[in-house]
Amino acid sequence: MKKFYSILLLFFFSGISVSFAQQNKQVSAVSEKVYISVTKEAKQPPYLEIINYEFTDANENNKIDAGETVKISFDLVNSGKGAGSGLRLVIKDNNEISGLKFYPPEDLKEIKPEESIHVEIPIEGNLSLPDGLVSLQIVVTEPNGFGTNPLEAEIETQAFRPPLVKMVDYQVSSQSGNTLEKRRPFDLEVLVQNIGQGIAEDISVAVTIPGNVFCLTANQLESIGELQPGEQKLIPYTFVANNEYRENAIDFDFRMNEKHGRFAEDGHVSLTMNQQVSTEKLVVRGIPEKEVEIAIASLTSDVDKDIPVNPDKYPNKVALIFGNEDYSGTLDAEVNVDYARRDAGVFLEYAVKTMGVVEENIYFNTDATLGTMNREIDRVCELIKRMGPETELIFYYAGHGYPDEQNHTPYLIPVDVNATNLTSAIPLKEVYKKFGATGAKKITVVLDACFSGGGRNQGLLAARGVRIKPKEEELMGNMVVFSASTGEQTALPYHDEKHGLFTYFLLKKLQETGGGVTFGELDRYLKSQVGVHSLRVMGKTQDPVTTVSPQMSQLWKDLTF
Repeated sequence: MKKFYSILLLFFFSGISVSFAQQNKQVSAVSEKVYISVTKEAKQPPYLEIINYEFTDANENNKIDAGETVKISFDLVNSGKGAGSGLRLVIKDNNEISGLKFYPPEDLKEIKPEESIHVEIPIEGNLSLPDGLVSLQIVVTEPNGFGTNPLEAEIETQAFRPPLVKMVDYQVSSQSGNTLEKRRPFDLEVLVQNIGQGIAEDISVAVTIPGNVFCLTANQLESIGELQPGEQKLIPYTFVANNEYRENAIDFDFRMNEKHGRFAEDGHVSLTMNQQVSTEKLVVRGIPEKEVEIAIASLTSDVDKDIPVNPDKYPNKVALIFGNEDYSGTLDAEVNVDYARRDAGVFLEYAVKTMGVVEENIYFNTDATLGTMNREIDRVCELIKRMGPETELIFYYAGHGYPDEQNHTPYLIPVDVNATNLTSAIPLKEVYKKFGATGAKKITVVLDACFSGGGRNQGLLAARGVRIKPKEEELMGNMVVFSASTGEQTALPYHDEKHGLFTYFLLKKLQETGGGVTFGELDRYLKSQVGVHSLRVMGKTQDPVTTVSPQMSQLWKDLTF
């Protein structure tokens, strides 16, 4: 009987085993020794890690700047045996810095075993972001608690540094004449600079021009792009006014814009018909300045602006002005006299505005030939004789001088005369003789030239290979001569100010005193300032000299221009 029950029990358990096997494929089978194992296979977890994390920002200062969008990126790796699903990316800012916005991915796709996905988190700093330190915890969570360890990051934040884009300077020039006239194209160069502390982006400049004035360069709307703090951009325009233009002035309005629409100042330029203009075009290559202190850029020197205006005019004054710069026609371009045309042009403005010379008594020439120089000198001398003994002469010359090797006589060099043949040059003693014979009440001579064989860039000295001390010429009449240097020295350029060193400080003193400086004060000032700056800036000596005729020896120090 016991054996029978045992057989029934065996069949009973065998039947149960078969039934389970039919109903559930995850159930295991019976062992050979009639022992039965019923198991369900456990789900394997993922093993998630954050690796290869990186912070990137556009300006590479390793900060989150106000107005900037940066990015934190990393690779999410699953090295476990189970898939990771239902994942969420959670970002916590422990310091709760205001002005930050995070853009995490909304859903992370399922990540299978031995797979990885790349995750990027853009972070935007708005304009209210303060200086500070953001402390982040970034974690990827998993529904069953198998998320990543936190990725911790500390990143500095930088408050908004506003840019300020504005037109800081301009210059008008013409290659076809010295004045602004109808039907003659003229060039207007506008210097735009970012004088703020922040980077200016998406900059545009739109110019509004009046009717009957045409923009030949077709760049009424100019896109600059980006300017670093202190960086500058030169915009060249070419305009022309036709015969229908009836106004005495041409007004240009410049509309400045940048990325934020609030950190740019508009500009305005007003040009007067028949005004004197430069014959030089400037090219400015801006260099970004990242220091906090920003120097305002300029196309011109400080003495070219804010020229004092004397309301009194003196019809008894006559000015003869030469600026000889381009000697490349007879020598080569390396012997040109840097800034001589600019020197002469700005001296002309001081003659009219500050010294009170009426415009019809101005005789102005740049790059003058021998014929032109002789003709103008003779014409002015004859004019003074006819105007009478109360007439005053102001003579200004910037250009090359040179001494004769045999008798050391100093010469003025026209642009069409080669210094190796002085027979066609102009002896300085003849100029003095002609001026003295006019009987003028006062003759003021300003020579920004040297007569030792050197020039502002040593051009003539290089051409001749010698240095000669010129002899001093006897002055005639009521004459005072301001010379740039002694006979053995060179008259130097002042590149930072785009003038001859001597002329710059001469104009500077006229500007500071409104033209009221006495000749004695001017003599002391030039010797002091030119002497110091020639050594400090150029590493060479230059000592201005003032000489006077016997008739003026007791009077000259109290005279003015």
